[in-house]
Amino acid sequence: MSVNLVRNPRALTDLWDGREIGDPFLMRFDGKFYLYCSSHGNAGVKCWVSCDMIHFEYYGFVATDPRIHGAYAPEVIYNAGKFWMVTSPRGSGHYLLKADTPVGPFEVITENLGNGIDGSQFVDDDGTSWFYRSSHQGIRVHKMPSPEEIDVRNQPIPASFLNHWTEGPQVIKRDGRYFLTDTGNHVCSKGYHIDYCVSHEGPDKGFRRLRDGMLLIETRDEFHALGHSSSCIGPDMDTYYIVYHKNILNERNWPLHRSLNIDRMYFNGDRLYTNATWWYQKAPKQPVCASRNGEGLMEAPFGLALEKAAGDIYTAEINFVMKGDAAKAHFSVKGDEGGAFEIKKNRKWTLTINSDREEGILPENVATDAIITVKISKFKENLIVYVNGMKVIGVSTVLKGGLIGISGEVIPHFIGFSDVAQGSDEGEHEKSVPGSFDAVHGFENEKSLCEGETGCQALFIKKGESARYKINVWKTRKYALVMTVGATDNEIGVTVNGMPLTAAPTGVSTEDGLEKRYFGDIELTEGFGEMAVTAENDVIIDRIYLIEKDDLASAAVISKGEDVSNGRLSVIGHKAAGSMHKKFCGYTAAEGYGEAWFGGNWHDFEVKMLVNMKPCAPEARASAYIRTSRESWHPHQVAAGRFGYEMRITENKIELLRNDYMETKLLEASISVEWGSQISLTLRAEGNKISVSGDGIDLTFIDPMAHPIGRCGLSAHTDGIGFEEFSVCEI
Repeated sequence: MSVNLVRNPRALTDLWDGREIGDPFLMRFDGKFYLYCSSHGNAGVKCWVSCDMIHFEYYGFVATDPRIHGAYAPEVIYNAGKFWMVTSPRGSGHYLLKADTPVGPFEVITENLGNGIDGSQFVDDDGTSWFYRSSHQGIRVHKMPSPEEIDVRNQPIPASFLNHWTEGPQVIKRDGRYFLTDTGNHVCSKGYHIDYCVSHEGPDKGFRRLRDGMLLIETRDEFHALGHSSSCIGPDMDTYYIVYHKNILNERNWPLHRSLNIDRMYFNGDRLYTNATWWYQKAPKQPVCASRNGEGLMEAPFGLALEKAAGDIYTAEINFVMKGDAAKAHFSVKGDEGGAFEIKKNRKWTLTINSDREEGILPENVATDAIITVKISKFKENLIVYVNGMKVIGVSTVLKGGLIGISGEVIPHFIGFSDVAQGSDEGEHEKSVPGSFDAVHGFENEKSLCEGETGCQALFIKKGESARYKINVWKTRKYALVMTVGATDNEIGVTVNGMPLTAAPTGVSTEDGLEKRYFGDIELTEGFGEMAVTAENDVIIDRIYLIEKDDLASAAVISKGEDVSNGRLSVIGHKAAGSMHKKFCGYTAAEGYGEAWFGGNWHDFEVKMLVNMKPCAPEARASAYIRTSRESWHPHQVAAGRFGYEMRITENKIELLRNDYMETKLLEASISVEWGSQISLTLRAEGNKISVSGDGIDLTFIDPMAHPIGRCGLSAHTDGIGFEEFSVCEI
């Protein structure tokens, strides 16, 4: 396989027990990547080092103090010229550690600070530090009076709460927005998943969740229990990657081992997204030109420069240690034109572009006697300067490409540049299929941007025009095309790779004027390729979903209270495959609770059922499900651990619910049936319309953001309500 391709999970040596790496944290510093993870037993913290984010070499232990043995989720940042680690020994409070290098040795500098597990630090552009950690109320945030102090007083971030224990936080800042990623559900559930929320107001307030706030979730046999992520800028100095573990669980949710996974992230205004990719993908893009410790630098009129000149779009990083009173990072130098960013020992800075000057002073946490990182990001006329990851200034410039280098009495460290900046290649990177992506992230498109979901941009495509996307397809098969579009009363027609597809209007829309439509099925070929979407009429497209699709054949699942599926009914619960069976009330929970799933990835279908009503307690209930996907079960996980629609039956009512790893009641109807009687019901999904009918029941809900694809299923809680008959039918 080509060296330009990588595959999850990533290979590492010297894992715990030869196979285990959990809670991975990846830090970029001085052109290298440092990977830390949770410890096992009576041991400290290990580290792996990489120059390319592809090959990792085991370094060894970087923290060995007995107080942090069994370290949970160690994380490290560079701040005030030192490296600061926070970790929670055996899940009992937090310690803060300090070192002179990213590979330690780290020394404990605080008492145990308590306050949960999974601590994470963030440094804002003004140099202020913040601390985040887990809780039962969502992620909680603490002020840090200094890099070596954490105020134990704290407050919750309500938008981060994932309806259960919420852990694994990290904050990154991009384009003035604060993105908080976190993980929810039980660590030993297949539905362990990563979410995010975003704020414009600050690192401790103003966070909100978007509709697709779940970043990563998979429950399939080969790839599941994805969680506890960190985010890191890649070798090109611009692209963000999400780093997370997947867990391998047996049928009783017992963990076997965790492994390292890395996927690319994308930004669209307030939206952050990624796709789990368990097949081959393109390796992270490397610098166009780079030097380490001065090797390969050439003499230039201003000092030392990289041998190649940067193009008009680039991100450059200049790392150095000052030995004199001042140092300059030079960029876009061509003849008599160019720019320079000067830093003095007293932290004063000057940005010079040709004859124009801007001045200021760096935050107090910039140590001018330690390594300093200056990053220059230039995209078209927009130029941004960062120091140690903090944005210092953004200006408009007419400068083009040119030499990148350094001058002054300095010790050069990593110096390099890439040919991307400010997300400029998000359309050039292959989108994973199955998965979803934003319509604006195509390539060779004459983009006409408009408003999509609040805080995000959508793509306006005129009749006859096309949007083109690079895709990376898991396997050759049929995929359903679903798109979030601007709401209209008309049919929308598109041609995808030469195949005409049409979607009918839903008749409803979200508060920001969008609706999700199912366009039909297309055959895609395994590997790297392209997808062209040509508009048959003017259309606004916000998001594009390509979902595995199966053909549906009508089938009896339960008959006379018995499973007649010939092994195709998948049962889960605390008794594993024995969690559901026939009892006095038909097919129901063996003990307490059980659920069972049937079928594949279906769109329009209905489930017909005959339900025995013999409730033995007021809390007895049974449910039927339609268009359900990514279902999971664990005794201590969130309620409604699935996506889809649920019809719930109790002794006195029927409810129609939407499940999104939480439940939202859509409609309900009262019923009055005699004990021991039966009720005949049909649960139906057609387009965006979800309905329940039968025996005097008529509930219909039209969902503008409908779950488009999934299987059917059933569950029961407590004794007495069970299924006599249950079958799936084509519409």
